[in-house]
Amino acid sequence: MVTAFYSDSGEKADAYRLLAYAYEKLHAAPMPEIAKTPEGKPYFPSRPGVFISVSHTPGRVMVCLGEAPCGCDTQILKNVPDRVASRVCAEAELAEFGFFELWTLKESLIKLTGRFIPYKDMVFRRDGADILPPSPGVRARLYPADTHMSALCAKTDPPDRLIYVPVRNLI
Repeated sequence: MVTAFYSDSGEKADAYRLLAYAYEKLHAAPMPEIAKTPEGKPYFPSRPGVFISVSHTPGRVMVCLGEAPCGCDTQILKNVPDRVASRVCAEAELAEFGFFELWTLKESLIKLTGRFIPYKDMVFRRDGADILPPSPGVRARLYPADTHMSALCAKTDPPDRLIYVPVRNLI
């Protein structure tokens, strides 16, 4: 099981406050010390069975944590030149997804694996309402909002929804 939370702040520090809040809510204990792999993926050395991911963008922070490897990403929606989309997305993908859907899915998959994968080598597809990631055993979900797009990739079913936490709860 993986659970995901978000808040209306774009501050990196608030992303880690949100992670601490989420950890305490789910485990009834203070968040343990965080370390990072050489590639920058955060993890809990004292809790190897708890997987985490953190993302922030102007106006939004997002975290996911659970008993299975997971990765999340959130991005503010803005205009992107077509040439940027064509550099990071396959043409077939752009016929099925919007740019920010693909961007957040690809970033989520990178955060799940903890290693960089060239964007064009990650080709996501749709099968009806299902999103098919390019990695076996990975499941993906999008969480669109008016001003942001968020995504989660996990080695289990992603949650149906994100849990909102007001910024005032992060202090």
